[in-house]
Amino acid sequence: MDSLSASLKSKFGEIVVGKRGALGQFDVFVDGQLVFSRSKTGRFPADGEIEEIVGHLKAGREPPLPHVQRPRTLASAIRDRLRR
Repeated sequence: MDSLSASLKSKFGEIVVGKRGALGQFDVFVDGQLVFSRSKTGRFPADGEIEEIVGHLKAGREPPLPHVQRPRTLASAIRDRLRR
């Protein structure tokens, strides 16, 4: 979180405060709006993804929708193994 905070401060002049969540929670809010959620996407953000979202918001544009990673199930693991 410290490197993300430093990156957003240097690129946009924004001060970011991290708050510890429960069970690996990672949510990013901008002006009270949820813009990224690990629980909704099933993953942590990619490098530069949060900066891209904040850049869009600062420019008054709609941010890109985060890619949702499907949870890996036993069936999908077997299917992936058989495809190899």
